[in-house]
Amino acid sequence: MSRLYFWIAACGSAYLAAMIALAVTEAPLGTKTFFLFAAVATTAYAGLLCIVWRSPPERRHAFTLAVLFAIAFRVPLVVPPVRADNDLIRYLWDGRVQTLGINPYAVRPADEALAFTHTDETRAMPSARARTPYPPAAQLFFRFVVSIHDSSRAMKLALVACDLLTMLVLWRWLGLTGRDKWLTLAYAWNPLVVLEIAHSGHIDALGALWITAAAFWLARRRTALATVAFVLAVATKLLPIVLVPLLWRRITLRDGLLGAGLFLLLYLPFASGTDVLFGVQNVVQHVRFNGPVFRSLAGLASPDVAARVAVSVGLLTAAWCRWKLAIDDPAAWAWPMAVAIACAPVVYPWYLLYLTPFLFGRATLPLTVWSCSVLSTYVVWEIARNGGGWVVPPAVILVEYLVVGVSCVLLWWGSSARLTAPAASRSTE
Repeated sequence: MSRLYFWIAACGSAYLAAMIALAVTEAPLGTKTFFLFAAVATTAYAGLLCIVWRSPPERRHAFTLAVLFAIAFRVPLVVPPVRADNDLIRYLWDGRVQTLGINPYAVRPADEALAFTHTDETRAMPSARARTPYPPAAQLFFRFVVSIHDSSRAMKLALVACDLLTMLVLWRWLGLTGRDKWLTLAYAWNPLVVLEIAHSGHIDALGALWITAAAFWLARRRTALATVAFVLAVATKLLPIVLVPLLWRRITLRDGLLGAGLFLLLYLPFASGTDVLFGVQNVVQHVRFNGPVFRSLAGLASPDVAARVAVSVGLLTAAWCRWKLAIDDPAAWAWPMAVAIACAPVVYPWYLLYLTPFLFGRATLPLTVWSCSVLSTYVVWEIARNGGGWVVPPAVILVEYLVVGVSCVLLWWGSSARLTAPAASRSTE
């Protein structure tokens, strides 16, 4: 066995063993056991990146082995039953009431008149007294899955299918843009992706698929399809709206009108007598988690001003990327969303899923680091179970963002060294 095969097998076996152990023990989020398994997966991921970023030789079977391991990581995590506090339960209920002809934005699961819409799975959901925060494209996905099979496992399997499709589209995009197909593994093995989709089942998996498809179709100059995919990504979760400047003069006026029309069509069926943006407004005004930048800005001004700043810096970053970077540069897609997330009132780990398909190059290394360090915030789940507050400890926030800052400095230092090296060499001639 060559060194390449041995390294992949060793890293993959350790990663797979950790995921099997996590599934068997059903370790709750934030426990020491959970962090142990996550640490093993992160270490194995770092080991794989050493291969990916060194441009391994063209060995099809080795790449296939790594992809098979990536798929295997997800399999055991789908098996355990879904807990009542999982977001999948709300997805299930939102989809079910739509099949009954009820607008999910107009009702709450706790409404006594809607007792008939519940099953044993959905009756105890923690968000029963809250309105749904999920945009229309997400709602239509929920309805589609429930119409096929009404169960939380079916919902999770559908999201894992989105995850696998993202791998496929990313692989195609890398080939189309002349990049090494091994970079697909930077997404496929990412612990955040595996844990937040196969383990926890978050709708951001669908959004990540759509935004990756938008990048792929833009690279193929299929601008109408790219516009449709982009609108669906925004209507799944509003985050990628900050990427609008990337489309400037890269899509036609007809494409823009098509996108605007699709956006309206997605929202219109849910807009009668209800506020489909209530969830966003509620988060801005009342919900805080792992968002030190937003908290500081809101303290200086107001939550509304802080929210406008978050969107504005995302748009400005995208405008700079439109000016300076090619449309197939992963940094152009990842950094505007990352900046907006960093300034948001809520920074849950799964919010970073939209970034993960684009985290395969040197320019996005700090975001790759963040996708791992953000898992540390799961300690809050354990604190809450023990009667504590839903607040990320300052020490955890410090470590989470400090490692990202250090990686940014190292990236800048490395870039500066490469720029000054030619001049230095010329001076010695």
